Amino acid sequence: MLNNIRFDLSDYLIHFFRDVDQSSSEVILFPEHVRFNNIAEATVLDSLFLMRCALRHNKIFATWSFRNERPTIYGRSPAVCFTDMPLAAFVQSSNERLSRGENVGRYAFMIPKGTMFSVGARPVIYGLSQPAWERRDADPYRVLENDVLPIGEQYRYVAYSIGDERTIDWTHEREWRWRYQGEESHFEPDGEDLVETLAEMPGLSLGGSGIHGMGVLVQDQEDVPKIVYDILTLVDAGIIDQSMIRFVIPLYKVEQHGNIQDPSRVSDLINKHTIDLSGYFSITKERVEEINNEVDSIIRIITTSGGHEPSDRDDGYGKSWVWIPDNGSELVRALLAADRLIVSTEGRYLLDIAPFESLPVGFEEHYCKRVAMGLATEFEVNATYFTVRNSQSCDGVPYYTDFHDTDHPFYNSTKGCY
Repeated sequence: MLNNIRFDLSDYLIHFFRDVDQSSSEVILFPEHVRFNNIAEATVLDSLFLMRCALRHNKIFATWSFRNERPTIYGRSPAVCFTDMPLAAFVQSSNERLSRGENVGRYAFMIPKGTMFSVGARPVIYGLSQPAWERRDADPYRVLENDVLPIGEQYRYVAYSIGDERTIDWTHEREWRWRYQGEESHFEPDGEDLVETLAEMPGLSLGGSGIHGMGVLVQDQEDVPKIVYDILTLVDAGIIDQSMIRFVIPLYKVEQHGNIQDPSRVSDLINKHTIDLSGYFSITKERVEEINNEVDSIIRIITTSGGHEPSDRDDGYGKSWVWIPDNGSELVRALLAADRLIVSTEGRYLLDIAPFESLPVGFEEHYCKRVAMGLATEFEVNATYFTVRNSQSCDGVPYYTDFHDTDHPFYNSTKGCY
């Protein structure tokens, strides 16, 4: 395989995200409900926002890649698209295309090519040896005759024509595709069966798929902590393991693409930006016990103080927790090590104080607020309460909280949000 070590080849596939103006003709299917910590209040869904949505949902979404209101994916299954451009070429190409106003992005996933091949990704087929006639009875899908290309391979087909009056040439994209292999009936290209949430969108699951050693490309250094926050949340929730995402590279440091044309330089860059989560899991048993004892003391003092009025009583059916958003804090790490925190679907780290016998009935939310204030003061962290109504589940709605700091990495907001 020595011939594969060349500046024009790569061991990775790149899936990039681009800004999408939902008021333009380039509109994409974006369900109304994308979890409450993903705030889409702008017309433009920026690429960082979309990438964090995908990461938080543990999924790269499969689409039909509409162009001129027609799906460009043939067959009966949507697909995930990748490029096998080397990193240096991607940096150069994205710079040049963005300067021309083209649809490309600087936020991306990099996944080892061998891993993607093992889960079913394949290079596309540019052009065929005979005319690619579409079946008239296949609407709303675009389906070729089976003797031209088997239906199971049609997702790979990309039209190609040079030397004629009309040139069609997408070979510069060096595209690979992964075909969604689940039930397609709920996601057809005519949009008749629209999904209501991002969780229902078909796509490539990251955790549990065998993918490991992947990386994340972002534009700026300030983006890195947001991605690490999301990764740590997925690890703490048991959705992915620590080896799945290996590095996060801010591309503003890689503007000189010529410096990384040599594959060994790319390896050096990846090693330099490797993320090591082990520090979050290295807290000593002694420190875990010490912090948990402090937490218990704060809860007991507050709940036995009698510091409540009849107006503080909450007779609504539901449940309350203490919510600690700072997932990298020593407090959260110690509570997790003692198996005392719930990590909800939306990534909230929740402490249940109800097991304390001294907690007055009907005042759970009131005391969660007070305990949160005590923990925030003692451990210098963000802490608040979280309450659901008509449910005992931490994923229930409606919910109530007073933590709305959209600058905190828990929240993923479009750039146009105010």
